[in-house]
Amino acid sequence: MQYAFQDRDNLYLVMDLLTGGDLRYHIARKKKFTEEESKFFICCILLGLDYIHHNNILHRDIKPENLVLDDKGYLRITDFGIAKFYLRENSSETSGTPGYMSPEVMCGLNHTIAVDYFALGVIAYEFMMGHRPYTGKSRKEIKEKIMAKQVQVKKQEVPPEWSYEAADFINRVCKIYLNFSYYKESLLTDLVLEELLKLKIIHG
Repeated sequence: MQYAFQDRDNLYLVMDLLTGGDLRYHIARKKKFTEEESKFFICCILLGLDYIHHNNILHRDIKPENLVLDDKGYLRITDFGIAKFYLRENSSETSGTPGYMSPEVMCGLNHTIAVDYFALGVIAYEFMMGHRPYTGKSRKEIKEKIMAKQVQVKKQEVPPEWSYEAADFINRVCKIYLNFSYYKESLLTDLVLEELLKLKIIHG
């Protein structure tokens, strides 16, 4: 947001003009992305998440519709309508989009920044495979599928133009952890950094 002002009747918000369309539009048009394209988009999302997490905010609704491209093709994270400042006790916060919601949110458990990384993993899976790992007609159906089966991209399923390291990244970021008493934010950050180094998205 660049400016905000108001008159007697209205509040005006002046925001950046993003003319590249949202990521859902581009996924619908392309179906699948190359590994290089995916690395670029993942990096854009990670930079945005790093900023909001360092400000103690959980976005909680990371999905293609909320990722908008600017005129140079860089992704911006939008729609903070259900974002919350992180509180240790937040099990009552269960809003989100079922296909991208982490298991602990769907199960009404306390959750951390891991919820945003889980959604990132779902998006990365969608880039690779052309569809989400968990689909269904209702929240209940999607929840049952998430709890029944861990996301696992097997070696034989990896598209020819993708690397096994990329599949490993997806598998690990989408890993289901329902006991968050030991799963600390620092460990999550280390895990993500380790996987990014493997993919050569960042350099050690």
